[in-house]
Amino acid sequence: MKLKTVFVCSICQHQEPKFVGKCPSCGQWNTFVEDTINVGKPLDDKPRPTLIGGESDFLEPKAIEDVLNEIKSQKEPRIYKFSSDFLNNFWGGGLVAGGLTLMAGEPGLGKSTLSLQLLRALKANNKNIKLLCITAEESTFELARRSERLKIPKEILVVQSNNFEQIQKLLERENPHVVIIDSIQTVSSSNIASSPGSVSQVSTLTNNFLAIAKARNISIILIGHVTKGGDIAGPKTLEHMVDSVLLMQSEENQHYRTLTFSKHRFGTTSAMLLMKMESSGLEIVTDPSLALLENLETGVGVCYGISLDKDLPLVVEVQALVGNENYSEKSFGRREALGIKNNKLNTILAICEKYLGISLRNQDVFVQVTGLPKNAVDDSLDLPILLAILSSLNNKSLSQLMKTDDKLAFAGRLTLSGKIRKATHSESREKTAKKLKFEYNKKIEPGDLQEIVGRIK
Repeated sequence: MKLKTVFVCSICQHQEPKFVGKCPSCGQWNTFVEDTINVGKPLDDKPRPTLIGGESDFLEPKAIEDVLNEIKSQKEPRIYKFSSDFLNNFWGGGLVAGGLTLMAGEPGLGKSTLSLQLLRALKANNKNIKLLCITAEESTFELARRSERLKIPKEILVVQSNNFEQIQKLLERENPHVVIIDSIQTVSSSNIASSPGSVSQVSTLTNNFLAIAKARNISIILIGHVTKGGDIAGPKTLEHMVDSVLLMQSEENQHYRTLTFSKHRFGTTSAMLLMKMESSGLEIVTDPSLALLENLETGVGVCYGISLDKDLPLVVEVQALVGNENYSEKSFGRREALGIKNNKLNTILAICEKYLGISLRNQDVFVQVTGLPKNAVDDSLDLPILLAILSSLNNKSLSQLMKTDDKLAFAGRLTLSGKIRKATHSESREKTAKKLKFEYNKKIEPGDLQEIVGRIK
């Protein structure tokens, strides 16, 4: 075969003979990666890629009713349920047979550990299910040692291979129900000239695994890597090929992990699982409301908010510090925001100056939000951020300003016209606050900002 080195855009697959900074097709910057492609005719003795539905030229369409009746008559289950109700609800009822899932995350988060625990949860609820774990990154001895620590059932099959042709023959011979491949970036095919992890390898092999999953009704979970920017390694089309994309992320507190679906054909993408790394593996946090906070405290510049990330209600802590630096009226104080974007802080300060008549231009303002999952954004935290700033500015705690000894928690959105709007999913937030014995939005109702803030001074 005649080989050629090209540069391929990881977003739209556009090819260029040399590296360019901006893709002329999709307009994205720094997306080109080097790849090796075949520009000649393949050898006749090389096997062709797997095709969904086989290589027959004759296709026979069926009525939807006939397809549903055919599925109902099959003895094999269409959904494999986990032994954990939390996993079943998160997955949309269970793992769908014939589905292809991509699980991605940064190195060291525990993707391999979680994959073994998923097989354990499947085996506990499905005694006759055949499970297979294919590792391409570590030896079977290392995998067995981890399995022993995690108390993985001995009936689960394991094999070490990074060759696609070997894996394909293994799947055809064993015909397992669920397969985990760790990882897609380290598996390669002898039919593709480029190195493992390249755009050509990853996209072609993912397409082949999709065909195998659909043709043989095997549920396959591919473990993938992420880039320095947090994106899934490989071409963007990789996410379009698979049925589900499962993301594992870490929090500021390294003991916790979050699981979310950015794409899920068999369920919702609004669910989130919070997990904690223990010596026995990743354990699901059943009550995550206060999990990301080390302790609760009351004081000047401290306000608690009820955040909602996906469908997960969390109590977050907002701390503000307004400095009294003797800057001149024409100078500007520092603005520092941790846990939120600087633009959000600047917007809230502008609302304060415009509608509350508070001049903060020449004062330092520091705001820190803790207890939020990574990359989470919630506009309903505008109100607690504002109240924390007012508390620090007046040098009084919120309990002193409101003349109460209750634990207080708030949620609300600020508008550029000086109004307070009701928080999204307010009922869920209020329910969480009551469960944790917080007084929710005390003396605060949707309406004019100046009038409401005047009540608590």
